[in-house]
Amino acid sequence: MRVEAMRRAASNARALSLQPERHFWLIVGLIIFGGLVLRVLVHDFGLPWFEEVDELRIWFTGRIARDMPVVMGPKYDPGSYPPLNIWLHRLAQPFAEAQGRPLAVDAVLDLRRFMLLFNTLGAIWFAMLGRRCGGALAGIIAAALWAFDADVLEVMIYAIGESLVIPLLMLSVLLAAKSLDSPRRWWLALASMALGLLCFLAEYRLLVAIVPGFAALVWQAWRHYRPGWRLVLLLSGASLVLGITAGILILERLPARFQTHAQEALSTYLWDMDAFFLFLERSLQLAHPLTLPLVLLLVLLALRDRAARAAAPLSIPALLMVTVIMFLTTWATSSIRPYGPDSLERIWPRHLLPATLMLYLLLATTVAQLLSNLRQTRIRRIAQALLPAYALLLLLPPALRLVQDYRVLPWPVIVRNWVDDNLESSNILVYQPTERFFNPVRSRMPHRVWFNWWKVDDIREKPLQAWIDDYHLTWALIPATIHDNQLSNDAEGQALLAQMLLIREFTAPPQRRDNESVLYRLWRMQHETDVRFGEHIRLSGYDLHTPDPRPGDEFSVTLYWNASSAPAENYSFFLHLGALDDPRPLAQVDGNPAVPARLTRTWERPEETLISPRFFFTLPEDLPPGDYRVTLGLYNFRTGERLPVRDETDAPPGDAWELLRLSIPGS
Repeated sequence: MRVEAMRRAASNARALSLQPERHFWLIVGLIIFGGLVLRVLVHDFGLPWFEEVDELRIWFTGRIARDMPVVMGPKYDPGSYPPLNIWLHRLAQPFAEAQGRPLAVDAVLDLRRFMLLFNTLGAIWFAMLGRRCGGALAGIIAAALWAFDADVLEVMIYAIGESLVIPLLMLSVLLAAKSLDSPRRWWLALASMALGLLCFLAEYRLLVAIVPGFAALVWQAWRHYRPGWRLVLLLSGASLVLGITAGILILERLPARFQTHAQEALSTYLWDMDAFFLFLERSLQLAHPLTLPLVLLLVLLALRDRAARAAAPLSIPALLMVTVIMFLTTWATSSIRPYGPDSLERIWPRHLLPATLMLYLLLATTVAQLLSNLRQTRIRRIAQALLPAYALLLLLPPALRLVQDYRVLPWPVIVRNWVDDNLESSNILVYQPTERFFNPVRSRMPHRVWFNWWKVDDIREKPLQAWIDDYHLTWALIPATIHDNQLSNDAEGQALLAQMLLIREFTAPPQRRDNESVLYRLWRMQHETDVRFGEHIRLSGYDLHTPDPRPGDEFSVTLYWNASSAPAENYSFFLHLGALDDPRPLAQVDGNPAVPARLTRTWERPEETLISPRFFFTLPEDLPPGDYRVTLGLYNFRTGERLPVRDETDAPPGDAWELLRLSIPGS
């Protein structure tokens, strides 16, 4: 009885255990849900700033295609981008505008959400394709790679063509693989070719997406029909039709400049095998470095377990199709160079990802096949434990770091928000890495302060005064790498920096995306001081705009502040005109010591210089002759308590600092 009970318990345990084939959709659903959560967390990152400028450019192009006015940025050619991307914007823009959301960020955000859902479908198709190639376990592994791989996550959250075309490519290959099962499914091969055309209309590089469906048709014809001259003629005719279709697409749909690139690819770049192997190597590098060692470890475990079980089902034609697509997409990517020969230096993960995903399918099939060859022993349990460990310990941490990184505003957003709060519209000198921070294509959005920008390679191209007098420049945003490695380490550069006023360092900590930079004003303040207010705040200088006012004149001053750390309270300032022997103010101005958006509790960067607006008051018309002084102080608005003041002379502290002394002569 006890033995029988143990057998029933073991049988029940096996029935309740998760088996790849039996619980395929449950496991895949959980994996896809986890990947969907990651994508939801970051799908709106960086907006309204556009880190991927193509998102904004396609928005402009979509407006032009709708005959809508474009009031800013260059006049984009509607043929600059594949038509499917523009067509999506022609749908998304009216939808957002009908809801009272007419800005670029609104349409792009809607399209990002659409891409998010579409990529969820792509994960399902990818899992089904893995299952088709190597069984249920291969499909589960493929779903985990799609859901948690950091490169896949990073590429597929933009509203650009790749986010749409990669899932389409997976569906195209899946339909072609399904059509291999029966000659009655020839229509799936035709559907695969139609999806291949859609891939081309979303991303010109992927004209090769037509190949899976066409290859499936050829396979079915050769396998299920009697080979002969009629079949050869049929296949030749189909190939001719496919070639003519591809030629018409290239000649009719591609804009003139893309036709030039296509001709260069066919005549020159398509035969550059060195570039092909470089792109193939980069595609393999997108996979996690420990992926291949994991596969080799499983091979060793399979070799050690000599008694093999029944192997997992393999579809050799599907695997061959996946392998061919991996090489063809790499070949197409390496041969189409819209930026000329220098495109080899601009290899982006989004162009390599189709080949990398095909490699993932091959690896998933290999792993599933190896595991199916193991017995139900300790070795099999060890091998099975490696798979969730791989997902949890190797795939998931980079994806979580990416999510954490994207949930923090990047430097362009921080810089523009800071500039809009602290500076007035003026002219700024930028370098190529910081040009995008003020380029009107990206930064001239509603509620943005307008800045005319001048791009240079080196601020030392002209004397500092020439930038001020001849070009009317006020600010300079210098990349931190140039600031630290060139200007700060050179005597001439150090002298130049000493002539300018450091406004703020936009550098870590905390660590953020994009280029770090340092903001300067091209000249310093008129009068430099070192006056301390309380424990944190320092008056570092001031500008007098009316140095010798008379009764009835307007007294005007600009103040420069620093803080060693953020004060615990928000303080107000006072500027009083009074007699030497009478504390009662005869004229005064009170308020926030810096710009209204920067209360003193936000003064948290020690190197930051906060420049006030011009503060002024009018001297009374009937001011009697005598000596007067202008005093400055800070106080807690709620309690009225003033901060103690100590100047550079280290005199005993008071509660106000004498900024200026006036002498009004008699009539």
